[in-house]
Amino acid sequence: MNLRNFDLNLLVVLEAVLSEASITRAAKRLNLSQPAVSQSVARAREVFGDDLLVRDGASMRLTPLGRRLAPQLKEFCVKAEALLSPCGFDPATAEYNFNVHCNDLSELLILPPLIASVGRQAPNCRLIIRAVEPHLIDASVDLAIIGAPLPPGPFVSKDLYDDHFVLIARPGHPALKKRLTPERFAALEHALVSPTGKGMIGPVDTMLEQLGLSRRIALSVTRFATLPQIISSTDFVAAVPSRFANWSEVKKLCTVWPLPFKSPRFTMRMLWHRIHDTDPAHEWLRSLLPGDGKR
Repeated sequence: MNLRNFDLNLLVVLEAVLSEASITRAAKRLNLSQPAVSQSVARAREVFGDDLLVRDGASMRLTPLGRRLAPQLKEFCVKAEALLSPCGFDPATAEYNFNVHCNDLSELLILPPLIASVGRQAPNCRLIIRAVEPHLIDASVDLAIIGAPLPPGPFVSKDLYDDHFVLIARPGHPALKKRLTPERFAALEHALVSPTGKGMIGPVDTMLEQLGLSRRIALSVTRFATLPQIISSTDFVAAVPSRFANWSEVKKLCTVWPLPFKSPRFTMRMLWHRIHDTDPAHEWLRSLLPGDGKR
């Protein structure tokens, strides 16, 4: 028999009829008319070449084939319903490894509440945090948190927050005792955070270029976490995101100044592959990072 040409609804009706041993009760259970159920039984008898159930006085009895089919049909219907039911996600019992890519700025400012929420709500789930490289983001990454332009591909993103740059320096830095101008800013010794260790320019340099200026990057480091100690013990300055400048370790060691020109702005986003978009586990994880909107 060619399954593609077979009406599987017939098996659902037959399961109810054999289970109830009654066309009347089966029709009521299925919310169908008795004639419709009777027609299905007649078709099933043709398909199986057997009466399946016969009248015996006021009741009906299953034939041997009908008795053999009854438990198989019940199992088929249970599996079919499970197949068609939406897959749920119960964080309290789920076991899942979430692969999250981000830089250490996100580890410091964004991930702590997420880590705490996962620990409370999903004790058997784990977060595996790795350094983010946009060109390596693919379907194996559950979530990526980036401030850079979105990589090409079938990705979905959600804005987390907008930010801008400010200047941090050690308390009493001699160059900051005078009014800071774009020219004086550019003449300072600058430290830059480049997570990959390859970059020597950033968004601030683009703004300076528009003013006909350039700055000297005297130091490039790969992690934001090391920056406050470096800045506090040298005459280096650094243009950093304002949310980082508001971090307790920065405020403890450094002073914060506005840039002497319009600061470039950027958006921090979480990013995921489209294949994860409607997965209940991923929807739950993303719900722990409220943002400004999905793109």
